[in-house]
Amino acid sequence: MSQEATQTILWTPPREKPPVLPVTDQNITDYWNLFVNRRAYTRQSDRPSPKTHKFYYYPPRDRRTQERVPLDRDAVRRHLAGWQTIGLYAIQPETQLCKWIAIDADYDHAHHDLKGLKDELREDGVEALEESSRRGEHLWILCAEPLPARESKIYIYNLALRIGVPIRRNGESEGIEVFPRQEELAPGKFGNQMRGPLGVHRATLRRYWFYDAAPSLDEQLALLKSVKKLTAEQLHRFTDGMTLPEEFARPQIEPVAYTPNGREFRILDYVTITEKESSDYRARCPSCGPERDPKARHLAVSIAEPWKYRCWIGCTKEMIRAAVGRPIRERT
Repeated sequence: MSQEATQTILWTPPREKPPVLPVTDQNITDYWNLFVNRRAYTRQSDRPSPKTHKFYYYPPRDRRTQERVPLDRDAVRRHLAGWQTIGLYAIQPETQLCKWIAIDADYDHAHHDLKGLKDELREDGVEALEESSRRGEHLWILCAEPLPARESKIYIYNLALRIGVPIRRNGESEGIEVFPRQEELAPGKFGNQMRGPLGVHRATLRRYWFYDAAPSLDEQLALLKSVKKLTAEQLHRFTDGMTLPEEFARPQIEPVAYTPNGREFRILDYVTITEKESSDYRARCPSCGPERDPKARHLAVSIAEPWKYRCWIGCTKEMIRAAVGRPIRERT
């Protein structure tokens, strides 16, 4: 059983319900065509975590098999209506293509930076739409057809640096985040999810609309369908001869593997290293899981002494060992 399942559930006062909107079949079809690139998705929790008070995203699972439930039209209907909130993944790993590029900015002067990006994109003949968010704003670029994630990221990173817009690095609080976050995905991987537009954020119970249309589903979707889309020819032309700026290239991590030897416990037998930072490897904490560690970096494992590890948000070794099925035995 996961840590989340064993936590004491604290009583929270009843929350208001957001207004529920009527949703047509055409609304669902339009939304699907614009934003859904793969059937994997997440759902935002309706209640905050008792520990962090945050509203995490988690993959819905079949209660019997524990397999991930694929996105369907009913989930999109409930998202647009306001009953639930879904998160979408940008990259389809079978093709390494994405249907959209989203730029997330939630720091001081973010509006000024996104305006600069929007103006610069317009100079390239690319239309971007601004969407308000809980802490800042998002800028969305829709694609005429699924386009390479690598080229999409290269284009936005180089454009942002050219006009002096900061790009967020690990450990920094200021700068834009670009989705897709990865240039490519290994089979079976998901990357980073983005809150699906036009839904209700469960923390604020507010619906965040795009600025350039009236606040109704029909008007918003009409705007999204009519906006000029980024084409493959444009993207190839913009990125010809370009690479991802060196300071943002993900370092190549050599595979770390140990042959299990029976009784000795080694955490690296149970986790996948995602990055290297200073003197540590980083991985997803098994006790946190994807709900509390969506970026897969809460678990730090010493490179020099890999039997030393810790979760940066407080999971104990007992919790981590229990989560991987190797509980620490009590000494008698």
